[in-house]
Amino acid sequence: MAMRFLLLLGGLLVAGSAWAQQPALPGAPQVPASPPTPAPGSVKTAELPVTSVTGRHEVIGQIYSVETAGGTLFNGTLRAATEEELTFETKELGVVTVQRANLRQLSSLTPEQARRGFDYVGNGTRMFIAPTARNLHRGEGEIKVIDIFLTGIDYGITDNVSVGLLVPIIPVVGIPFVAVTPKVSVPLSDKFHVGAGVLYGFATGIDGGSGSGGVGYGLATYGSADTNLTFGLGYGIGSDGIGGSPVGVIGANVRVSRLFSLVNETYLASFDSNSGFGGLAGVRYASPRFSGSLGMLYFTSRNNGGIYPAYLDVAYRFGKVKLR
Repeated sequence: MAMRFLLLLGGLLVAGSAWAQQPALPGAPQVPASPPTPAPGSVKTAELPVTSVTGRHEVIGQIYSVETAGGTLFNGTLRAATEEELTFETKELGVVTVQRANLRQLSSLTPEQARRGFDYVGNGTRMFIAPTARNLHRGEGEIKVIDIFLTGIDYGITDNVSVGLLVPIIPVVGIPFVAVTPKVSVPLSDKFHVGAGVLYGFATGIDGGSGSGGVGYGLATYGSADTNLTFGLGYGIGSDGIGGSPVGVIGANVRVSRLFSLVNETYLASFDSNSGFGGLAGVRYASPRFSGSLGMLYFTSRNNGGIYPAYLDVAYRFGKVKLR
């Protein structure tokens, strides 16, 4: 009897196991299946990954300007981050996930830039020729051509120190020279920066003679990277020492649209009632990497004055900046 009971119980267990593996009848409750593992390289869904970041500086909820290694540009709100990837929510593209290894530049946008849809186009480090007290970020650089005859390059060694070089494009045309342009900048607040620097050049004359000289200056700049106002004072430096009469500069950048800014720099050679002034005023086109500026030279004095087309530059901003 016991043997028959055991055989019956074993048969019921086998039958139950076989029945559990059969498809459910129509209308019966379905057992949820585990989601399939996505194939490598497949497009990610709109679901955000769990945020788990260690030692990173990205801020969840911050709006960033993102540039990938392949040249894709977009603005998006950071929604999630891991050690391997960042996930952004965008208006046009939906949810976008980018591998950290594929990031070329990640720059946080100010509330005004985000509201107006502006791209990050640099840190507002110069007007036309004159610098501002804002500095290039570490790893950022700019190379520019001025009036076809000059080329210059600037590079951010740290967020507070940059160095530059200015040389003629064709050394045999005009007077061969080279100028160095180091600058130190200190942010006292988000919108107020002070700085100091030197533009010092070495030239060789046609007759074989040589000389050197330049200007040392101090600056104060108030405003953002897009819209700012700068005051500066400079003294000539030469073989005879430091000049006794300063030159003042006042200038501004005003970004009026996504791609265009108004630019001005005005120089004051003296500060009495009889002194004149002159400078450059014009417009700059700026995209995230390329920019071009067109300026008019103006001056006035007790006896005359005028406005002339005199300034043109094209510039390329380079560097790999992962976070600002």
